[in-house]
Amino acid sequence: MALPVIDVPTFELEIPGIENKHKFRPFLVKEDKILTLAAASENFKEMVDACVQVVENCSLGDLEVQELAMYQLQWTFLQLKSKSVGDVQSFTLKCGECDDLLNYEMDITEFKVIGNTESAEKKIKISDSAGLCLKYPSIEVQASETELTDIDLVLNCISYIYNDEEIIRPSEESPEEILDFVESLPLEIYEEITVFFSNMPTVGHTIEYDCPKCEKHNRILINGYEHFFG
Repeated sequence: MALPVIDVPTFELEIPGIENKHKFRPFLVKEDKILTLAAASENFKEMVDACVQVVENCSLGDLEVQELAMYQLQWTFLQLKSKSVGDVQSFTLKCGECDDLLNYEMDITEFKVIGNTESAEKKIKISDSAGLCLKYPSIEVQASETELTDIDLVLNCISYIYNDEEIIRPSEESPEEILDFVESLPLEIYEEITVFFSNMPTVGHTIEYDCPKCEKHNRILINGYEHFFG
């Protein structure tokens, strides 16, 4: 006897920073299992990997998840969670003064993208004839278990280098040549690069409340996977 085929609803999401809409389905039991195991590990990379796997599964092959910036992955994951298990999620808040704990229920849809999402790339002019184009770090780079230096981050985020004659992709040159190029940049150009990274969009929500025990005013930014998986 053939088992029944279960129809799963689909919906479209317009991911911040991406023009076209993409089709998704809600979480199923297998995705819930992936998330439960990752949450139990309390390991950042495992949480990110689980998030990537779930979004890939639910995107129905309609999205290159590994090409998303971290904020896009987190935003998409939260929308899927809202569609799958409901909007309300329970948090435990800790007072910064007396450590008193407070149960708090939050609407997932209140998480917002903070920052400019109009473009995930930025051209930086080095001279009248040359420059480079930066992109936001990939999920793999941001979830790396190895702590990256500022230089490492730049090396992983150069989309291309250009001059009057050609466009040069990092993959077309040796890592040593790209490193020499970055280390030879003027300090004012490097400062412009660091500003680009410091202004990357993030996903979060700020909660303000007065502690019922000590009356201390608290301002808490919720923006990590330890919150998203709760």
